[in-house]
Amino acid sequence: MPTLSSHGDVHIPDNLIHALGLKPGVELIFERQGDAIVMRPVKTNTPSRVEDGPKILGYSGPTVSLEEMEDAIAKGAEHSL
Repeated sequence: MPTLSSHGDVHIPDNLIHALGLKPGVELIFERQGDAIVMRPVKTNTPSRVEDGPKILGYSGPTVSLEEMEDAIAKGAEHSL
């Protein structure tokens, strides 16, 4: 179980570091919520790229080409008429 050092340091358990995707040097915010301390990484405004869209949205299916997407949209439009 992590403990508070005399310098105010706390070791964050590895499973939480990995689950949150924390990397060395990431800035953290600490907030008091009642009798609890909530820690969260500072969100940076990193420009997003189109090719990162599936990862951002949590999509884990197969890659689909633009042509396949256009065909699926056209078929869907035909069925809706």
